[in-house]
Amino acid sequence: MVRILISEPHDDVRQLLLRMVSRLGYEPVLMTVPAPEQLTSVDVLLVEPAAPIGAVMAQAASIAVPSLPLICASVSAPPSELTALGVEFDASLVKPFTIQQLSEAIERALRSRRRHTDFHGPDSRDVA
Repeated sequence: MVRILISEPHDDVRQLLLRMVSRLGYEPVLMTVPAPEQLTSVDVLLVEPAAPIGAVMAQAASIAVPSLPLICASVSAPPSELTALGVEFDASLVKPFTIQQLSEAIERALRSRRRHTDFHGPDSRDVA
């Protein structure tokens, strides 16, 4: 089962994302404190990069697990500071968004990862 790590600073939004991800048939993994070691046990990182914890996790993921798909879920576009640091998001959602938009973003991110691993070798995580 695809595991989605959710890095969202607001408890109410975090709980909503948990339910949406579950409803779509994925396994949500909640992050309440920065835990870079969690990055190797998930298939997608859904992050609010406007929050300091989200920015740190997005940057850590880009360095530690470059094949990990990143989804930006924010009230605005991904911060240019992260782009300047080499953080690339595979999908971007502007809050508020629908469950259908979330589904499409997850699928786009997973396709992006599959393309990356096709060119750079197998990855140990299962995305089927």
